[in-house]
Formats: sequence, structure tokens, C-alpha cells
Amino acid sequence: MNTDVKTAVGEQLAERVAQPEREYLTPEERLLLRFYRQLDQGEQAFMRRAIEALATRDSPK
Repeated sequence: MNTDVKTAVGEQLAERVAQPEREYLTPEERLLLRFYRQLDQGEQAFMRRAIEALATRDSPK
């Protein structure tokens, strides 16, 4: 497991901006993200199209 910490480089805005509420990932979601990130660019594009197709199809009644 990689435990490296990455930090952003640059200046932070002086004004506050609205931030969405933090959402925590389940262990299953973390596993899926790790799997997805290991895919090459073409495989990631295929997975996105497949997931979009599943998410937009009509659910059976």
C-alpha cells in the first residue's frame, strides 16, 4: 500500500469558496478506484462507457 502524501504547489485564494460536504468511501469503493486507476487509458474509456450505459438504462419493473 502506497502511503506517500502529495501536496499541492501554488497559492491559495484569500477568499473562501463553498466546498461540497466530504463523502467518505467504503472499502469496496476504494478497491474499485484502485482497480480503475491501474487500467490504461483505453480500458478506462471502455469502463466509463459501460458504467454510463448501466446507469442510464431503464430499470426493469
